[in-house]
Amino acid sequence: MDEAALIAEFCRKLKSIRRAKDLTLDELARASGVSISTISKIENEQQKPGFETVLKISRALHVNFVHMLDPPAPASPKTARRVVTRGAEAPVYQSAHYLYAAHATELANKTMVPLLMRIRNHEAPPLADWSVHDGEEYAHVLEGEVELHMEHYAPVQLARGDSCYFDSTMRHAYVAVGEEEAVVLSICLSIVPFKSETAEKA
Repeated sequence: MDEAALIAEFCRKLKSIRRAKDLTLDELARASGVSISTISKIENEQQKPGFETVLKISRALHVNFVHMLDPPAPASPKTARRVVTRGAEAPVYQSAHYLYAAHATELANKTMVPLLMRIRNHEAPPLADWSVHDGEEYAHVLEGEVELHMEHYAPVQLARGDSCYFDSTMRHAYVAVGEEEAVVLSICLSIVPFKSETAEKA
């Protein structure tokens, strides 16, 4: 799926995830900093969100943004699944601080979310921009050096070949150390899979 198709899927999925988490439009608006009218338009596919808006809403829902962009599950899911992502064909998303290359985007209901992250910022982002999502995360530095910030812990520096496995319900952020950008392989594990809502909430 290309980026436009993935963003369209986010619009279709937002309402069901919000309701499953028992949030009103007003509660999600206050938690995300995105206006009620914007969220409502996105849910009704009247407005396509920018990537920063996707990130804000995903953070407020504590859902990894790639899960928000998952394609619809197949009618007859197979247990022996396989997907190959060519490096040049991975959808790329750009935020104010990172560049994400998302792999295995064709698979719905993934347990793991593999991302190749290019860390461009050399200072810690504002706290509101730190990542937070359900599950656990494994980060492995492929190039350069990063400083990993997370609540409850002092920042830790990771050089090429170093890794960190952590609870991703803690807010966390990456910073490139030195003048060069850094590249991190991030694999996010969803401990509790998303379930469709059982009852509607306005």
